[in-house]
Amino acid sequence: MKSLLTAILCLFLFTTYGQDSGITETGTSSDSEGYEAKMIQTSRMNMEYMDFGGKGKVLIHIQGVHNASALKNDFTYFQNYIAWKDMLIKASEHYRVYAPMYRGRGNSDKDGDDIFKVENIAMDILAFMDAMKIESATLIGRTTAPQVMLYLAENHPNRVDAMVVSDNSMYKTIAIHNDEIKEFMFYCSYGAMDLGDLAPDIVMPSYDYEPIFYTDDTKKIDIPLYWPYSEEMNVVKMNLSLLNYLQADNGFIPNENARQYFNDLYANKELQNRIKQYYAENDPTQKNMDALKNAFGNNLTLQNIDQIEGANYMEKFEKGDELMMGYLISISSKD
Repeated sequence: MKSLLTAILCLFLFTTYGQDSGITETGTSSDSEGYEAKMIQTSRMNMEYMDFGGKGKVLIHIQGVHNASALKNDFTYFQNYIAWKDMLIKASEHYRVYAPMYRGRGNSDKDGDDIFKVENIAMDILAFMDAMKIESATLIGRTTAPQVMLYLAENHPNRVDAMVVSDNSMYKTIAIHNDEIKEFMFYCSYGAMDLGDLAPDIVMPSYDYEPIFYTDDTKKIDIPLYWPYSEEMNVVKMNLSLLNYLQADNGFIPNENARQYFNDLYANKELQNRIKQYYAENDPTQKNMDALKNAFGNNLTLQNIDQIEGANYMEKFEKGDELMMGYLISISSKD
């Protein structure tokens, strides 16, 4: 059971406030958490954000698929929360650090259409920057966060100083060409346990996003980008690893429909084989990398996690975080 839980979690290693305009503290103590939780009214929404303080250039944490507001209350994700928070506390020694909460998360507004669509999340981030009078910022994040970063870099390059991906992520996921694969990915989204029944609503829009440079090789982006990657633990392989841990009764999965789907999938070997074949034929990993290199050129800094010394991948990723932080510090004082 624990092995299956780990495999699913690896898939995503990817109340409304009415108030006057201005910043309002929500009461979280910086002494206990390392940040102050505040609210601000932007042109698009009332948004909660975490103020980590610091001085210098602005660093904005772009939230990924997981719900940062819930992590500290969920034992499964507690270490994820600690690592995320500690990274930004350390970064505040070199940057002015903010972590805005997406619409629908924390105390940010929850209403709106397609609120988890990449383009809409990006526009909410821009509205936050405008309200905070932030002209430009370095962006950092992981899982689905690179999609938001790349959208901003392509469409609003003057607002982005640099982009730092803090973990092995995929900006263009595997294309969904048939209902069978769509159903598989729909139920895989429930592997993000902190999202509850909203998991498909939050995760599935990431499959529709495609940056301009992915298909247009004339598109060039003159912004520094730090990109860690792994050939052994890429998103496609992590998805497929789930099939190796299926059980006759996947009772620990909290969503009833998802649990039934995986129980049925366990018994359907032909479907498992079709899923494996589909992934093998549509793996976007190499095209993702080629498109990055073409679009960013000398602005791209790659870090192969597989080549980092470590007894296991957790150790490699921990050391990878140290290298990422070194890069982030190195660009903090560059014009």
